[in-house]
Amino acid sequence: MASSMILLTDDLLLDYARCHRRAYLHREGDRHHRAPEKDFVLKLRREHQQQIQRVLAGQTVVTPQYAPQDWPAGAAATETLMAAGVEQIHRGILRWTAPLEAFPQWTGLELVGRPTLLVKQPGVSRFGDWCYQPVNIKLGKRPKSEYKLVAMFQGLILTQVQATPPPDPQLILREGSSHRVDSGYWLGKMVAAVTDCVAALRGPEPPEVFISRQRCSLCPWYDHCHGVAVAIQHLSLVPGVTPGRYASLQGAGVTSLAQLAVLQPEQVEPEIEPAIAHHLQRQAQAIFENRPLPLGRMHPSRPSLAPIELYFDLEAEPDQDVDFLFGVFCVNHAKQTETFHGFFAEHPRDEPLIWQQFLALLHRYPTAPIFHFSPYEVETVKRLSQRYRMSQYSMRSLLPRFIDVHAWLMQVAVLPVENYSLKSVAKWLGFAWRDQGLSGDQTVCLYNQWLDTADQEAMAMIRRYNEDDCRATHLLRMWLHQWSQGEPGNFSKYP
Repeated sequence: MASSMILLTDDLLLDYARCHRRAYLHREGDRHHRAPEKDFVLKLRREHQQQIQRVLAGQTVVTPQYAPQDWPAGAAATETLMAAGVEQIHRGILRWTAPLEAFPQWTGLELVGRPTLLVKQPGVSRFGDWCYQPVNIKLGKRPKSEYKLVAMFQGLILTQVQATPPPDPQLILREGSSHRVDSGYWLGKMVAAVTDCVAALRGPEPPEVFISRQRCSLCPWYDHCHGVAVAIQHLSLVPGVTPGRYASLQGAGVTSLAQLAVLQPEQVEPEIEPAIAHHLQRQAQAIFENRPLPLGRMHPSRPSLAPIELYFDLEAEPDQDVDFLFGVFCVNHAKQTETFHGFFAEHPRDEPLIWQQFLALLHRYPTAPIFHFSPYEVETVKRLSQRYRMSQYSMRSLLPRFIDVHAWLMQVAVLPVENYSLKSVAKWLGFAWRDQGLSGDQTVCLYNQWLDTADQEAMAMIRRYNEDDCRATHLLRMWLHQWSQGEPGNFSKYP
């Protein structure tokens, strides 16, 4: 049970805006259930600090001195600088513990905000003929709603500290663009978010689990929450069940996998469209019965096994705008041989070299189909063909050879999986990556490690991961070939 006095920081409010359960676990959860921060998260933090340093380069800022997490001392040091009229305060602490008359439901809170900057502006405050504005430098490319909620939270504390409302908070984003947060619009949303957050933090149990692959993947509590969801067969594990659809299903009394597996679309109309409701029912049925189900009356026509087939996957570092590994797994059915080709950019400037090596391999097998998983590979080929001035004739002859096995799968079958990522599908097929736990995000970290240290093992791990992606794509393609050749009921896992 949470204590009556709650320390509510802007970081905790940010966690709540992203996931109600995460905020509760950060404050009340068993630390043994929390995994270490992932390398990719640590990389993002380093990049954020580098971004702040770039923005502040050449500017005069003053940083208050205080011990880590000593909020009273940090707030006192910050207010001393504000009283002195310092132009820009970096990493200042805003703190308020007295009751807020306008928000009696917040009684018992200690509010702490840490804007990147407090910038002196014209105005009148308790400090003199000036006031301060909160400015946050964020790594994101767009002004996300959670950034705005946090900025308004900081602005509310600042209002109490300087005894006057500040100018609208400001966000500075990755590309250097600046965005003003409309206080008139976001104040009410922030108050509602804080009120709900406090109620959740004071609850006897954590908020309900909800698994979202994109949102949860980097959270240190993911394994713990996923285990809880699996144990109760939570509906968020069914692909396609979004938070909004989950609420509609609950409203219709559909709360279990068994109930969803026999759902009739009219049960959730008009909140969920009939076609979507039918798809959710089929997906739940596949999971409940632990077997693949056909999707549609006819399977789209796909090529039979070719003498030679290529399986393509790539690795990229978005921050450096470089595709650093082109992997091609060549399967020769006629000779019964398999060969992996990994074209690796030892430096970002080597991208045009490995692009030409990749094209040379494709041209060596001019009639071989090129299988890949998701549209990203083809989008990259189109982008690089423009960057390196590939002829339109060559592109017109190359593009029809690409076959997206993910799109193929989504047209013909419903699998008993939690999501349709390559890892999830291939795992269901019995495939295992050699480096357990390695992800695409981590290959980005490994590439940066390679650039910094020329660590041969880092490069080897990237190559293994990419080759396993290619082999997993091949495995799925072979399963789809079998699936499309026979009666759906006759199939089990490949091989």
